[in-house]
Amino acid sequence: MSNVRRFGPPRSPQCLEDIGPPRISSRRLTTCQVLPDGDTVRLDFIDQRGAPVSLMLPFEQAEALTMTLPHLLTHATKARMGSDKARYVFPLGTWSIETPEDLRCLILTLRTTDGFEVSFSVPVDAAGTLGWTLTREAHRPDDPDGRQLN
Repeated sequence: MSNVRRFGPPRSPQCLEDIGPPRISSRRLTTCQVLPDGDTVRLDFIDQRGAPVSLMLPFEQAEALTMTLPHLLTHATKARMGSDKARYVFPLGTWSIETPEDLRCLILTLRTTDGFEVSFSVPVDAAGTLGWTLTREAHRPDDPDGRQLN
């Protein structure tokens, strides 16, 4: 038997949520920048109360967040749409391929029309397979709607 006595009203589940770390609810993202040292990314927001808030992330944490957000957006899209087949997709605007000096890979950069850009290191043999697959899928005669992507 415990000798600990508790005073005050019992905690509600909502109170228990307030025990964790402080939460910031963003109303709007205002600016994003890289600090001059290149080691820190700064995201500026306006919170739900209208106050400015900044989030400073070391490079490694910004990289982890970048890798996590597309997965979270797809998960959220599936929940919103009620379908496991739903995906959060980015519309492709332009793309480019670069050949680094070491020739062990290609750098494939995909860009959206609104400025989002991501680059992938593609091993040379995977690049050939990717090209073949894109060509085949763009000209599939077995498309149920009879469409071709070309």
